[in-house]
Amino acid sequence: MNVTKVANALVDTARVTLTPLIFTLQLPPLMNEEVPDAGGNWQYVGANAVDQSGTTVQLIAMKRANTVGSIAFAASMLTATILYPAPDGGVSPNLTIQGVHDLTSNNETGSVSSASGEFSAYVGGTFSFDAQHAVLTVMPHH
Repeated sequence: MNVTKVANALVDTARVTLTPLIFTLQLPPLMNEEVPDAGGNWQYVGANAVDQSGTTVQLIAMKRANTVGSIAFAASMLTATILYPAPDGGVSPNLTIQGVHDLTSNNETGSVSSASGEFSAYVGGTFSFDAQHAVLTVMPHH
């Protein structure tokens, strides 16, 4: 699917507002690897997801949980990139999100830190991941 068409379809030209991007993750993940070290652990996750237009995307994530001795935190640091299919074998249109992963609920929140040109209006927007329903929602920047 043409990503520019997807991005343009999400723009309401009458009101010039963007709609949220909604991704439903396909579980189980393609990979889920945890690597412990002296300061806690790194977790690497890869998954397929489908957006609201039916386009299959890939999500790659890295989480860092810090625990040293008796010091532990309720959340881990999170960076994830959503990759759309690359047009003509080029660079994948993408969004990168950063935030926290709640270690109790597995829910995630944060903001869009970078994006390719097609999704630049989302940079600075917020995101939330509902772990119970495996749904990631990315809001445009206001």
